Amino acid sequence: MRTNRFLGFIMSVAALAFAATACDDKKEDLGAPSVEVEKSEISFEKTGGTETVQVTATRDWKATTEQDWISIGPREGKGSSKAVTVEIKVMENSGLDREGSVKFDIGFDSKTLTVKQKGTGSVADMTVYKNDFDKAEATKTYGTGTSWPYLDQFDGWKNATGTGAGSEEYSFKAMSARANSTSNSNYSDYAGSGSNNLFFGSNAYFSVTGIKLQSATDYSLTFGAEKYSQDNGSLFKHNEFHVYVSNDGAKWVELEYSFPNGDKEGRWDLATSNFTVPSGTTTLGIYVKVDVASSYRLDDLCLAVASSAGTVIDFSKGVDLGTGGGGGGTTTPTEGTVASIVSGKTDASVTLKDVLVTGVTNKSAVVTDATGSILVFVNATPGVKVGDKVTVTGTTGKHNGLMQITKPKFQIASSGNTVTYPDPKTIDESNVSSYKSDVVEFVTFKGKVKKNDVYYNIFIGGVTDKDLSLSYFPGDMESLVDKEITVKGYFVGGGTHYQIVAVNVDGKDITEAVENGGGNPGGGDNPGGEEGTIKWSGLSDWTVSQDKNTISLSFGAYTITATKNSGSTAPTVNSNMKDCRVYAKGTVTIATTGDAMTQIVFNLSSQGQKRLAPITADNGNVAAQQAGDKTVTWTGSSKSVTFTVGDKADFGSDGSSKAGQFDFSSIVIK
Repeated sequence: MRTNRFLGFIMSVAALAFAATACDDKKEDLGAPSVEVEKSEISFEKTGGTETVQVTATRDWKATTEQDWISIGPREGKGSSKAVTVEIKVMENSGLDREGSVKFDIGFDSKTLTVKQKGTGSVADMTVYKNDFDKAEATKTYGTGTSWPYLDQFDGWKNATGTGAGSEEYSFKAMSARANSTSNSNYSDYAGSGSNNLFFGSNAYFSVTGIKLQSATDYSLTFGAEKYSQDNGSLFKHNEFHVYVSNDGAKWVELEYSFPNGDKEGRWDLATSNFTVPSGTTTLGIYVKVDVASSYRLDDLCLAVASSAGTVIDFSKGVDLGTGGGGGGTTTPTEGTVASIVSGKTDASVTLKDVLVTGVTNKSAVVTDATGSILVFVNATPGVKVGDKVTVTGTTGKHNGLMQITKPKFQIASSGNTVTYPDPKTIDESNVSSYKSDVVEFVTFKGKVKKNDVYYNIFIGGVTDKDLSLSYFPGDMESLVDKEITVKGYFVGGGTHYQIVAVNVDGKDITEAVENGGGNPGGGDNPGGEEGTIKWSGLSDWTVSQDKNTISLSFGAYTITATKNSGSTAPTVNSNMKDCRVYAKGTVTIATTGDAMTQIVFNLSSQGQKRLAPITADNGNVAAQQAGDKTVTWTGSSKSVTFTVGDKADFGSDGSSKAGQFDFSSIVIK
């Protein structure tokens, strides 16, 4: 009986096992792997919230997102023919409109759900002004065919977009568009647009005004920038690269800005400045200027509405930048005519308004109004062309006996204006030796080009005591050596060497400079502010003080001042040897408005070698002197150096029994 009961138990277990196996054999067939989401996109208001979607996956699935503002629940599930409800939750959005996604993945297949949420507005809505300067790529085919275009020669940099773009106006000086050293290269630390960028030349600036604002007051200004220079160092310096904003284009407030990882050396990066303007501000201008020539670039300029307040801007405290000067000065330039400036004082701040550019060199320009013409010495590529109508401000000074404008700033009003030249005065063999003019004069002559060291001089007929030079000529002087040429241009001064700003050579018009070009410095003409030799043709090139105890000479960025002080003899320029002579106890001061001087070399005249006294300097170091010296050399780093002449000719061939002198025929400054 017990055996039968045991057998019955075994049979019952077997029956249950069979039944279970039969159930497994009837498991649901889910078919091919697939995943479906009932919606492709869901949207949320700024306040956030929760939405649900139905997901059907025939295999085990997972849901993932890369956005930390999106939550998912559940994040995974088993394969099934039945839909699963998945909850998507987003947080409140205090920033711009945003977009994310949720990916549902089964390994074999996946589907993506787009998640959008409103904020303060879209990126496009928040972008007020954006310019990547890439409407068309710049080519190096301008000027003589090898130069990048100035901004007024090429409009491929005008590519502004944004809610405030469309009626903006631009002004600039010495700015070119370039498609090299791009912001998307291996030398960039941000995702730059590449293609074109804007390159700052000498005394350069770029401004855009008339950007329309709406009701917002908080803004963020971003821009890509790079510094690279073999001469000035490549570390980006904020005190060399200035950014301003204005509500009226007249008074400008300088902004502080920063890069995400500090200032870089020779690399692009994106700078940011956040600021808040007064309520009711309807337009904005942006102004960028640099203090160092041929070193800085700009790209990807963008003004956008910010999500929070920044530095509060008080436009009433803005400064007048004029035409790129940087503001902060206390001297108001006097507006006048060419004639009034020529007859006026030196070292005066002046303005010429709506004058016509009638001549250019690689370092200067001639401007003309109804009363006459005057040379504007820039000491760099001038950034203007013949036919430009400009306003120019600067400081008056004399060079080669004529008044000129130095340290100038140009504002171009229009280009392509017709230039009509007066009948030229002819300089020929009969009058070249006696020719003289107290003002800039339009002349013509024919002569043969001769090369002397680095200078190219033009001799007329058999006359050798006078010659002419094409000052910083934009053309190829080397190709003209030993050839007779016919020139029309402006006489801009000179003694032994007449300086000419050529406007036409052998029938070819000269209308623009060659960027970063040198050209013929001219016999005795000064490079001004660069390494070069400073010469003079006589005392007429110098300014003599009323008491006759001081003489001074201005050459571009440099001023040389010789003073009698407590000595017994006033300094002078010898009429025969043309050397500057400074006597015992006298001083010579050399100052520059440019970069600090690092070396000054005085080339002694034959008289200077006879009477050379001990020379001391108020800073830096004068090289050890000895008998037979032909030069006196100073080294250091300064914008002003004063040299004092000793009592006796201790190092001169005449010996220490004679009174000391410091007589030099030229100066080389680095």
